[in-house]
Amino acid sequence: MQAEIKNRFDSVKALILNESAINEKLISAFIEKFLDAILKGNKIVFMGNGGSAAEATHLAAEFTGKCVLEHRPIAALCLNESFSAITAIGNDYGFNQIFTRQVEAHVNPGDIVVALSTSGRSQNILDALELAVKQNASTYLWTGNIELEIPGVEVWRVPSNSTPRIQEIHLIWGHIIAEVFEIKLNKKSL
Repeated sequence: MQAEIKNRFDSVKALILNESAINEKLISAFIEKFLDAILKGNKIVFMGNGGSAAEATHLAAEFTGKCVLEHRPIAALCLNESFSAITAIGNDYGFNQIFTRQVEAHVNPGDIVVALSTSGRSQNILDALELAVKQNASTYLWTGNIELEIPGVEVWRVPSNSTPRIQEIHLIWGHIIAEVFEIKLNKKSL
């Protein structure tokens, strides 16, 4: 059992040290775009299924609350938080529409949409991103080691096929973004 545990720790360490998993330039550009959007009155919208839904909820809370530093509350939504909306939309329109209906209702031009999908193949996520692009939002898909191009969507890939490792890196990205965003936002508010 210890060998299995050590193997997993080693895979986590290797992934964190992999420059394609932690791309500082992408993260920096995202933070600048996010800060600009918030200062213009826009919001950030997260979504995901399963474990990615839990991470999406967690990350939205980092902005409306705080990650580390006190700051003004940021308009951040998570589209998978409302069980009533998800079950009503799923029942009336089908599971693939649970996010598109909400994107149509809540996403405005200039907003930032971040979808988390370890597989990159969740149709409800892909449909929502496509609609968000049409609504002139800045759109991102955080996924795993999959070759996928979606017009108008910036795809961030974790170089792994392991769901736990992919989700761990997504959370690292989100926390780094939240921490540095708070610093930059507070400097702008002075």
